[in-house]
Amino acid sequence: MKQALGWLWMAGAIAALIIVQTFRHSEPLASMDALLNAGRVLVPLGIAVTIVGAGLLLGALIHGLVFDAQRVQPGDVSGPYSGPGPSGGWRIGYFKGTLLWGASFHEESGISELKRAWRSGEWLSDHRLFRATLVTVGLPVVLIGAFGTIALVTDVTAVRLMLLLAVAYASVRLGITLIRA
Repeated sequence: MKQALGWLWMAGAIAALIIVQTFRHSEPLASMDALLNAGRVLVPLGIAVTIVGAGLLLGALIHGLVFDAQRVQPGDVSGPYSGPGPSGGWRIGYFKGTLLWGASFHEESGISELKRAWRSGEWLSDHRLFRATLVTVGLPVVLIGAFGTIALVTDVTAVRLMLLLAVAYASVRLGITLIRA
């Protein structure tokens, strides 16, 4: 049943894209296209915003690896492997190599905990909350920058509308989540 609903949703999305492309010369869609075509001068700004957001995400990763990661001892690594293969079936194999450097970390933070830390200023002193703040800011910035830039660059009205709706949906959902927490 769940798979059938997924196929039905996908068919509806494709039908909506076809309908939008059919009526792309109607007044509201033509005005939106003209506005986005005029906004193409903002493409460098959109690329810069995307790079800043990606930098925040990369900074959170580097910060976590430097300050709170559990180190893995370098050396020879080897071991058998048996399990399901990517194309189906069962695979049995053996891996042998040398680990030059390794570290890993796992952490979780809730939005309500993060909001309390923002209000109290604790996020500036707690490494985990600082990284969670970087991710909470960086991910929407990457999403808005990348999808907005692609919407400005492409010429297909349905794709533009879909990208702008995705940005609006993600922004509204993030705003509601931050307000409720």
